[in-house]
Amino acid sequence: MFDSSNHIRNIYVSALNGNISYNGKIVPVYGQQPFTTTPQNYIVISSITESARNTNNSFGNDVEVTIDIFSEQYRTYDNSVVDDISNSVLNIMIPYTQVGNFGDLDFDVFPMQRTSSSYLPLRDGENFIARKIITISNLVNQK
Repeated sequence: MFDSSNHIRNIYVSALNGNISYNGKIVPVYGQQPFTTTPQNYIVISSITESARNTNNSFGNDVEVTIDIFSEQYRTYDNSVVDDISNSVLNIMIPYTQVGNFGDLDFDVFPMQRTSSSYLPLRDGENFIARKIITISNLVNQK
């Protein structure tokens, strides 16, 4: 049995990074909170929660992936930016009602549904950070 967390994080970053844009600018995707100065809009794969779904024939997990979407704004607060970016994330990870497959050499990852969505804005003086947190549930099977 392998630990799937890092594999899942890398699969999500690979699927999303470079494929999401807002106002003509690429929205970078990070596997953890970056230590460098971030652009105005960015995404962080913030947490991965696994629970076992093993059988006598295979190793599997139910996995919740939490995605934080950030948009730094000066003297305004507009959730439509993070909503638009969230739409792009969901259209890549769950484009159809049929379950798609992302994977690597060790795991198959099947994003099933968005299980939650919430806003968590931050304020620092005249700067606002619109923040949307979405959670996607996945079925993960070890190959």
